[in-house]
Amino acid sequence: MEIREILYVKTVADFKNLTKAAEYLHITQPSLSQSIKSIEERLKTTLFIRSKRGVELTQTGVKFVRDSTPLLSEYNLFMSKLKNYSEKTLSHYIGLYKLSFTTPINDAVMSFISSNSKDSYIIKVDSVENLEMMLLSNNLDLAIIKYTPISKRHSKLSYDVLFREELCVLMSKSNPLASCNKISVKDLAGNKLITSDVNEYPYIMTQEVMKNAGIDLEIHTYINYYNLPMIFNLVEKDMGITFATKDVCTHFNREGITYIPLTEDYYYDICIVQNEVDKRCGKNNELIDYIYDFI
Repeated sequence: MEIREILYVKTVADFKNLTKAAEYLHITQPSLSQSIKSIEERLKTTLFIRSKRGVELTQTGVKFVRDSTPLLSEYNLFMSKLKNYSEKTLSHYIGLYKLSFTTPINDAVMSFISSNSKDSYIIKVDSVENLEMMLLSNNLDLAIIKYTPISKRHSKLSYDVLFREELCVLMSKSNPLASCNKISVKDLAGNKLITSDVNEYPYIMTQEVMKNAGIDLEIHTYINYYNLPMIFNLVEKDMGITFATKDVCTHFNREGITYIPLTEDYYYDICIVQNEVDKRCGKNNELIDYIYDFI
């Protein structure tokens, strides 16, 4: 049975009149009448009772309309979306690293979406590794990803630095070092460290920082980095120190915590990443230029 035939039955049931239903459907009344008769013959049942006043559903007809209504609803929803299809409509697949909301990046992407409302957008927020895999498998147009200086880069991907985030040390205001304007990593010897899981990039960055400084801080607590409120709670209670960027610090502002810039030059690169092929053909230039101008 075709969706058109189900629509015929539903329309006749709504109008209770073959002539008015035919006008609504833009077909002739004899053609509609013949279609209903054909449906009834194939189903080997009667859907309508005909009289001089019009038509009424039989009990079987009521069941037919009831059971087919969800299908028609889905069909009508599809048709409403279909009307918005055009050759100029584009779908953009954008990846964002998990803490992008602490920077102006999310606002930049939202602003671009607002100014290009005719297009559709799919935003994926995920880990660095997963975003890169989605790029390599062509499931993303581009991604904005946060990298440590020692992060490995894929040869098939293009990396353009959007901006850099300098690393700071976070400590309780009751810590004796809290009054410093800048601090060397070596000066942190003796403090306990609150850090992320060993597989997450903040831990990798922290290990690189301490290795270069020649110190090895005792770790008080490992916490998944995306549970930042717990990390900040422990730092505020002077249970240890941690490292984070200024944007993260200001976003999760705590009265009992101070963040101090390091004298050493440590930073994260916030990169726009895309396939080399896409970059060469300028596929994402409009979005990239918009983000650079916004930032």
